[in-house]
Amino acid sequence: MESLRRAGLTVYESEAYLALLSGRELTAEEIAKHTSIPLTRVYGTLEELMQKGFARTVQSRPRRYQAISPEEAKRGYLTHLRRNFETNLLSIEEVMQRLQRDIEPIYVESHLQVKPEELLEPIEDLQSTERRTAEYIQNASEEVLISTALFSWLPKVRLKLKTALARGVRVRILMQMEQTQVRKQLNELSALGAQIRDTREPWHPVRGTLIDRRDLIFVIWAAEEAERYWNPIVYTPHHTKNQGFIRIFSESFDLRWNNAKRVVVAGLSAK
Repeated sequence: MESLRRAGLTVYESEAYLALLSGRELTAEEIAKHTSIPLTRVYGTLEELMQKGFARTVQSRPRRYQAISPEEAKRGYLTHLRRNFETNLLSIEEVMQRLQRDIEPIYVESHLQVKPEELLEPIEDLQSTERRTAEYIQNASEEVLISTALFSWLPKVRLKLKTALARGVRVRILMQMEQTQVRKQLNELSALGAQIRDTREPWHPVRGTLIDRRDLIFVIWAAEEAERYWNPIVYTPHHTKNQGFIRIFSESFDLRWNNAKRVVVAGLSAK
């Protein structure tokens, strides 16, 4: 009993196995009679014992149970434990991964004196990205730089760009004009003073918005190239205040801006 209990069996499972060892074949009622196991618990105990590899049923009426040999029981029980351990380990690993995502920002900020968003902050989805972008544009005080391909998401931030321009914020938009579906909105922004340029260079599967050289929101894709455009497969949006990221984006934007074509929108030449 002591060894079976130390191996992980319950008191009832240990009693049932010892009873089966002492008898060739026993019914549940007979096991209950020769042990302290209540009849209402004996069937569940025997099911557990079979799952752990210590017992099996014999085809008869009433159903009878038989002990597995100690050698075979040892192998079966160890296999059962390994399988359960691996299953539990996978479950615990998933929980720990979720927990890490939740508590990592707390640790970074309190122990390293750095806010997580100053490094790299994941954003949940494109809708959240567009909402956050609009909020940052609303709070812009000096400059908004937008680097995108067709700017299909312009309607989501158009009103915020208009109010930013009305406050005197400098807005520069670098994109590909060839197949854009937002020309009417671009006309409106251009009339308010937004500067728009058409890049003829091949586009990369990334877009970004930089506000006041302080907050950068960008989306990168895993994508397949189709002519000059990209077909997104999967994407990840992020926000960062990291000056390294911001400097790389700024320098890349300025270089492409200087090489881009000035466009005429609504009869106005973009500066």
